[in-house]
Order: sequence, then structure tokens, then C-alpha cells
Amino acid sequence: MTGLLKDTFTEEAEAIGDPNIDLAAIAANGTRRIKRRRLATVITAVAATAAIVGGGLTVVQQVNGDPDSKVAAGGPLAERRATWADGKEIYYGSEVIRVPVAISSFLQTNAAFVFTSADGGVYRVSPGEAATKIGKGSTNHRLATDADQAVVGWVDTSPAVPQFVLYDVAAGRELARTATGNKAGPPTADRALRVAAIDNGIAYFGASDGLHRWTIATGVGELLKPKASPEFLLAAEAGQVVWTHPNGDDTDLGVGPDVNAADPAHYPGWHANLSPKARYLMTDEADEVGVVDLVSGKTSPVTIPGYGLIVPTQWKDDRTFFAIGFRDEASRLDLLDCSIKSVDVGCKVALNGFAPPLTEKSTTQFPNGVPAY
Repeated sequence: MTGLLKDTFTEEAEAIGDPNIDLAAIAANGTRRIKRRRLATVITAVAATAAIVGGGLTVVQQVNGDPDSKVAAGGPLAERRATWADGKEIYYGSEVIRVPVAISSFLQTNAAFVFTSADGGVYRVSPGEAATKIGKGSTNHRLATDADQAVVGWVDTSPAVPQFVLYDVAAGRELARTATGNKAGPPTADRALRVAAIDNGIAYFGASDGLHRWTIATGVGELLKPKASPEFLLAAEAGQVVWTHPNGDDTDLGVGPDVNAADPAHYPGWHANLSPKARYLMTDEADEVGVVDLVSGKTSPVTIPGYGLIVPTQWKDDRTFFAIGFRDEASRLDLLDCSIKSVDVGCKVALNGFAPPLTEKSTTQFPNGVPAY
């Protein structure tokens, strides 16, 4: 699951080209507009035999690929509460979970929280348990998960050729580790690589040579979109994917089961997030958030009185989600509980002023698998 949402201010992040809807701090310039085009992603990751690429041969480790854990209906963290992290603490509703290192990004599965540290380490933690390091990742701190499985993915950039890692959180074991499609390169190139999405037993890898589809149960991969950039695929849920779609001199969002479709449904937007059953598509273009009903094709802007912008952070179900509410660039953030009816979005305040405004010194993070800054 691709997570919903986070933005950064830096030119470096723009060069990385992160495609998800991400939390953006409000730019304090004359127009007071959110500079999303210049930002990167939001506001929906044990030692093992190394996979290597050499002489055109890719060596893959596949460990009992079929995940043990169908966790959509249960698990210690199955409930989606108002959730965020700050420093070494995860706030899960009224519970506070303390961890040994500052959190750079995190996400919630039904089995455990998975988070990254500043050096790219990947950890898991559940209420009442100590945090455990489960792997090495990348300094882009990106994590991906599936709405229906306790499977988390990340890129391990510590080997000479970066490796995609898939990990079953409930079972506590790696499912796969592969360098398929990757090559040795400078750290700036490695930062762009990503497990772009995981959906219903399928992982999508943004690799050096294009977009790969990986079947977890069999350990079989295929190159879906040769030469596509690592940020080409934006989201995947319930068999539907969202990708960057050429539209004249610009791009919008292609939606459907096939990224190579000749004439797919497409909608305006730069960033995107799908609801768990792919009924709704949340879009973002500049500082405008919209919602698309993918069944009817109806679209609507999302405007909430009192807020210049809302940025979704986590789906509760197919029609409800949490979001950050920005009143202006100087105000503390509100955490909103939002629902969709048709294509109209309504929100109520779940937590008022729970976090300071986002700046480059912020330590606040949200459960979408990407850093908030």
C-alpha cells in the first residue's frame, strides 16, 4: 500500500522525484501557496544471502514466498486510530509506544508498526514489546505495505547492487530479497529506487531499468515498463494501479489494471492515493486536493472550512481516513477524521493543535511510510 502523503522543501528531493501525495509545509512566501511541484512525496524495509547482479545474471533469494499472515480482519494493530510519531515515540490513540531511536518514517500494519532510523535501519514494534531491528534500508526511508497482508517492502542500499526486500511482519521473516533490474550506481541514483507498492500478493519495484512486477508466492518477476523511472508507479490497491500518464505537454494520473493500456482512464493530478478497495482516488495538484469516485467517474475538489489544505495520512476503510489540517503556515496542525459520501468529503477534528507547523527541523512523522520532511 502506498501510503498517502508527505512533502519536502529541498531541491534534492525534487530531483529524487518521489511520486506519492506527501505532507507539504506551507511555503512562507508572498503567495502563501504550497509548493507541491517542487516537493517530494506523504500525505498510504536480517541478514540473508545477498542477491547479486553480474554478467547479466540476477540471483534471487525467495524464502517460502507465500505470506503466512492474512491480517486484514485481525491483529494487535488492526484498529486504525489517530496515529503519528515524534522523535522516539509513536502515538497510537491514547497509547504511547517508545522506541530506542528517533523515527525517520513509519507505517502501520495489523501485526506491528515498522519504522526507519536516520541511518536507514528498519525496525518493528508492537504495544508492550521492545523494538526489534529487522533489516537495513535506504536513506530515502521509504516503506511500502499491502492493505490486506502484513507484508512490508523497502530497498536495501548497503550491497553494491541495491536489493528489494519483502518482509512478513506477522511471521517475522523475509519473504524475498532480489536485486532484479538494479545496477551499481551513485548514492543519488540509489535513493530513487523503491518498492513502489504491494497489492494482493504482488509487489511493484521501481528499479534501475524500469517498473517490475513481482509475484510474492512464486518469486517470479517480470519487467512491466522498461525504462520507466523508479517513481513512475504511484499507488496500487485491489488490482488497480495509478501511474504517471503523459497528457500532451504535461502529465496526469493514469488509472486501471494495466500500466501499458493504450487509452486508460486518467485524471488531473501530480500525486495520488487509492482507498483500500480502490473505490476512491485522492489526488493532489499544486495545493488542490481532489477525490475521484472510480466507479462513477465523478470528481470533486476537497475543501474543508477553516483549512487551506488537508493532507490524508492513513485510510481507516474505503470511505474514511485521517488527514492533517493546515490552517496557515504558522498555526499548529490539526488531525482530522474524514469521511467520503459520494464525492463529498467531510471532516471533524480528532486532535486539535497536536503538532507544530512542519519545518525542516520537524520531528513529526505520519504512518504512510515516507518522511514528513
